[in-house]
Amino acid sequence: MLISYRKNIVLYSVIVILLGIISCSKNKKEKQIADIYSGWKTYSYQNIKFYYPPGHFQEKFIPELAQKYIVSIRRDCQFLHINIPSDTLIIFFYTGLGQGKKITGHEYPYAQGDTIHLWMPSYFGTTVMKYLLPKWNKKEPRYQFLKHGLYALFDYSGKNYHKETLDYLKKGKLIPLKKLAVDTTINSNRERHQSAEAASFVDFIVFYYGINTLKDLYNSRGNFDKSVTRIFNISVDSLQNTWLSVIRKSVK
Repeated sequence: MLISYRKNIVLYSVIVILLGIISCSKNKKEKQIADIYSGWKTYSYQNIKFYYPPGHFQEKFIPELAQKYIVSIRRDCQFLHINIPSDTLIIFFYTGLGQGKKITGHEYPYAQGDTIHLWMPSYFGTTVMKYLLPKWNKKEPRYQFLKHGLYALFDYSGKNYHKETLDYLKKGKLIPLKKLAVDTTINSNRERHQSAEAASFVDFIVFYYGINTLKDLYNSRGNFDKSVTRIFNISVDSLQNTWLSVIRKSVK
């Protein structure tokens, strides 16, 4: 009993020390954030809170942007079949790429936990999906076109990616599905060809097969051809033909 008691005392001491380290680290991080964004103004709407520098040239649009975030979060969650997050979403709204890159070290807007770092020009909707995607699926997909397809599909740019995909097909520039799936250059931040097709494809999958089927493919770690055969019971070429046939009917 005495030995067990001593062990518990030691364990308790270790826990206390670790909690102290975590608390200090958290306080240090909060102080660093406070130092970086000292003097920034705030705007809150429901569970959205914006931080932005005084004199931001887009300040008058922030209330409208906050409402757009609320609407897009609701729509995205409905598509992904996940609950709408109740935690406060923090959005640091920088004046542009220069300030954003200087402070964050990132070239493009991004999400980290329940915080979004945003600057223009960019598609605000992409940051919403970057924020929500880990809540839907924490795994990084082997087939990157699925992730970037979701980013593009919900960028709220107003573009019709089904139509763009069919335009590529008419021009003889369509990237075949089996090549798109293993394309390592796809990046919805930098290009709009691969990601346009990817957006069309993921929308088709969810519409035709359901969100759980997309998740199954998203989590697949095997060869793409084999994964398609296992999940859809058809070949990649047949899946591509079905995809193109379905979106033809949706484009007027």
